[in-house]
Amino acid sequence: MTPTTTLRSEARLKVIDSVAECADYEHRKTYHKLHVYRDGDVRWTQHLSQSDDIIDSGAARFQAVPSVACVGTGSHCCNCDYCDDVYYPEAEALAIEQGRKYDKDSKYADDDAAIADAVANSDLSDMEADMLEHFDTIPAGYFGDEI
Repeated sequence: MTPTTTLRSEARLKVIDSVAECADYEHRKTYHKLHVYRDGDVRWTQHLSQSDDIIDSGAARFQAVPSVACVGTGSHCCNCDYCDDVYYPEAEALAIEQGRKYDKDSKYADDDAAIADAVANSDLSDMEADMLEHFDTIPAGYFGDEI
């Protein structure tokens, strides 16, 4: 950290660097939250519920560590157009066993390939703006060098 760089400015840059990862987590089953800590650290955490929080041990009163994003499907899997085009050999075997037809013309070999394509083909500017809007609500005095 240079003398003119603050924890807030470093954390803001880390949030910007996390936008593509946020877009990826948007397709995942569990919820992922991007938390901003008092020391300027920015880390993803995994949750079963959107309302799960991490308690801020450095706070003067009982409060959560701020998060700038909470994404995930919360369901069995993602059902966007990209992720719907994933080929599952297990599902094909089950369909054959049950006498049903399985669509073999799916575009992707696995979820990761579908998600990577979805993220690569997305305009992430709205997501970045939303994350930064949440970041800007972190009150003055929160970061360790603002005390």
